[in-house]
Amino acid sequence: MKLEAEGIDDLKSGLGVLTRLHKGARLSFLRRKVNGEVWLPAVVSYNGSARVGLLFMLRRSGTSEFSGYRKYAVETSEGFSKPK
Repeated sequence: MKLEAEGIDDLKSGLGVLTRLHKGARLSFLRRKVNGEVWLPAVVSYNGSARVGLLFMLRRSGTSEFSGYRKYAVETSEGFSKPK
């Protein structure tokens, strides 16, 4: 299962003076079915640029990959005693 998003216009906050995320910013999520039971994150990636205040410009991109999922079995027991 994959979700992709791309900014089609600038996203402004504080009338565009505080922050401005430029159009073309991309975000992608990829999920994979693990053990035929549950969908878990596999890859998250982002790419974009923004202006913060009127001071400086940020350009960032990155990717995070998730793996090594293991299934755990946990046993629990409950016991109640009479109040004294």
